[in-house]
Amino acid sequence: APPRGRRPNPADLTSAEIAQTNMENRPLLYEHDASDRVGTVLASWQGIDGSLRVSANVHDEGVAKSIKNGSTRGLSLGTDMIMGEAGDVLYRKQSELSVCVEGKREGTWIDTLDGKTVHATHTASKQLDKRGATR
Repeated sequence: APPRGRRPNPADLTSAEIAQTNMENRPLLYEHDASDRVGTVLASWQGIDGSLRVSANVHDEGVAKSIKNGSTRGLSLGTDMIMGEAGDVLYRKQSELSVCVEGKREGTWIDTLDGKTVHATHTASKQLDKRGATR
């Protein structure tokens, strides 16, 4: 979620919007290519850190292999926006999720495969370590 009161990109979702997002049955694409559907989103929810979390099924064997070998582990949301004449966003929704080499936003990685952690972040700060900053 963007920092409170700031939306650096008009497609960014607030915490309240993330809480209301339902991506069930949305297409899972490869690099936002609508002609390259590689799976389906099974569910979405707001994580304990406020992030949008998803579970998806990948049916394309080639993409599944590239995810498993670590070469394709990025995630990116495809957001539809209805804009007013002044350029303000009147409505936004997530139309698809894409698997990609690297997502544009920080922290948009596949972190779990078949129940196993495949991506984690660890900080070396003693202060953060006390609060359990390893994700």
